[in-house]
Amino acid sequence: MSFYFAMMSYPNVQRKAQEELDRVVGHDRLPRNDDQGSLPYIDALVREVLRWQPVTPLAAPHRASADGEYRGYFIPKGTTILPNAWYHPFICIILLQNI
Repeated sequence: MSFYFAMMSYPNVQRKAQEELDRVVGHDRLPRNDDQGSLPYIDALVREVLRWQPVTPLAAPHRASADGEYRGYFIPKGTTILPNAWYHPFICIILLQNI
């Protein structure tokens, strides 16, 4: 859903991505894995859409390397942390950087 929203919100991005696809792949075939290195704009677009809305709600598990605190909660060293990326990705980044 985020991809469709992004393309509707930023038609210039969609146009630029389509131009890259047409230039690299052409109109006679579908993109293949070996095209990926020649499609940097498409790669960046996919990564940005996944940053907006990750496929899964939980980010990769991390382990606290030191004691820490988050919103008044004590997080002891060695605690496994499963950040909820759908709740707020920015909070996940701050939490993981501070521990």
